Parts: sequence; C-alpha cells; structure tokens
Amino acid sequence: MGGILLASGNPIKIEEVGDVFPEVEVLRTDLLEVQSVDVRCVVEHKLAQVAALGLPVPVLVEDTGLAVDGWNGLPGALVRWFVDGLGAQGLKDAVRCGEPVTATATSAVGVVLDGECAIWEGRTEGRLVDGRGSLGGWTSVFEVRGTGRTLAEMTFEERMRWTMRREPLLAARDWIARRTPA
Repeated sequence: MGGILLASGNPIKIEEVGDVFPEVEVLRTDLLEVQSVDVRCVVEHKLAQVAALGLPVPVLVEDTGLAVDGWNGLPGALVRWFVDGLGAQGLKDAVRCGEPVTATATSAVGVVLDGECAIWEGRTEGRLVDGRGSLGGWTSVFEVRGTGRTLAEMTFEERMRWTMRREPLLAARDWIARRTPA
C-alpha cells in the first residue's frame, strides 16, 4: 500500500489508526461536522468533503459516539460537545440514576479512494463509571463490559483489543488493500 491520509487531529484516533496503518499521515484540513447523534451520518458528510479534494491516495475519516442506554442514543456523535461542556465525570454524573448506566461506544470509519467511498462501524459495550485513567475525552468514564477497566486505564495494546475502532479499521485496511496495487 502507498500513502494513507487520516483527516483528524485527535491524538487518540491518530494513535489507534497508526497501529493498523503504520504508514498513515495526518491530513490537515478543517472538515465541517454535520450535527447528528449518528456516527455514520457524520462520517458520510466528512467523506463527501474529502472526496471533493480529489486526492490520489486513500483518505480515512472517523467519528465516535457514545450512546447511553435510556437516553435514546444520546449523546451519540455529539459526545465531544457533552464532554467539552460538562467534562467526562460531569457526563457520567448527568446520567446518574442509582444503578450502573450501560452505554455503547460506536465508531464509524470511512475511506475515500479514487472517488469510491466505503464505511464500516464498530461497537464496544460497557457502562459509565466514576472516572479512572488519564486518556482524553470520555474514555475515563467508559468501562468496557467484562474487563472491569475503563478505556483510559488500559495499556495501548489492551485498548486496541477493545476499542470500537478496531474492527472498522481492519475492514478499511482490507478494502484498501484489495483496491491498491502491491
């Protein structure tokens, strides 16, 4: 595979994408994000903007969401704005109901290559807990089901096993490999 670009400045995304695509480089561009709780909808909008650039290499885009059970999919892809406004612990506290609050972390990964686009989605089940660990965003309050640990408490290798980005990134890698001369 030749060069691959990632249209994101998020350090967590860059690190995880770099594990699957060691040759990835960051594409510095400002993409407008449509406001939706649906990560797939956000990625479709980003892909359209990246496709318009007409770049000769594959370009990855990604969006992440956190759907809190009982909140009808909220905050979903808007989770960044919830965390920016409330903090990760504030988000967790806002959904307090006396019992563990289950949630689903979602990721949509999209690729544009030679004008063709594809999107894959991944999910990780868990629950919201009091913050533990120092990774950014909402990862300190999201405990992965069956692990007893938040994404922020995990080593990088452990996180890559559980991250909602893993499966869609692997699918994107395979899709690109089938379309790119060796």
